[in-house]
Amino acid sequence: MKRLIDYHLGLWKNDFRRMPLLLRGARQVGKTYAVRELGKQFPDFVEVNFELLEKPELLFEGDLNPQRILHDLALKIQKPIIPGKTLLFFDEIQLVPRALTALRYFYEMLPELHVIAAGSLLDFAIEQIGIPVGRVQSLYMYPLSFIEFLAAIGERLSVEAILNHSLDREMSPFAHKLLLEHLAKYFALGGMPQVVDCWRSEKNALQCSKYHEYILGAYRQDF
Repeated sequence: MKRLIDYHLGLWKNDFRRMPLLLRGARQVGKTYAVRELGKQFPDFVEVNFELLEKPELLFEGDLNPQRILHDLALKIQKPIIPGKTLLFFDEIQLVPRALTALRYFYEMLPELHVIAAGSLLDFAIEQIGIPVGRVQSLYMYPLSFIEFLAAIGERLSVEAILNHSLDREMSPFAHKLLLEHLAKYFALGGMPQVVDCWRSEKNALQCSKYHEYILGAYRQDF
């Protein structure tokens, strides 16, 4: 589904003054999906999930020279990483705090490489070690807004009606009532992508509530 974050990621991609990007936000808001969608705009996309990669901390032992890190990483995954052509994505980066520190050297020594890092518990790692000021930028991602929700369920004309409506005149009673009905659905379902995707495919609130339970369970585990 299309998200407003896609626009902001596109701006980052094309900014010649960009820094390594920390994509921040809660679990299940769609961070990984958004980065993978951005990766389709590059000749090559390399995703490194620190939960799945065996002993990822070894890549960041010793010096933090980005050329050395990329060389070792390419050997590990058997895939070249080419600045200017590759989007490098570190997922669950909070598991290797030194990788966060290394981002500053990617900016200073290899600025032509597009680097994004994300993690569901990233803020906890940042509290412990901080982030390099002026060397890394952050972008926050949230659940779907009401506008994004309408677009996701196919209500494109409703989106246009809201965006094009002038504040100096009242909306027609029919349009207002219809939008309030959609708003009630949004309040009941929320904006988590899995739940919205369930609703648009099944239109079954009980089935969608199972995803609520799953997400809330994961949050409780984090706490």
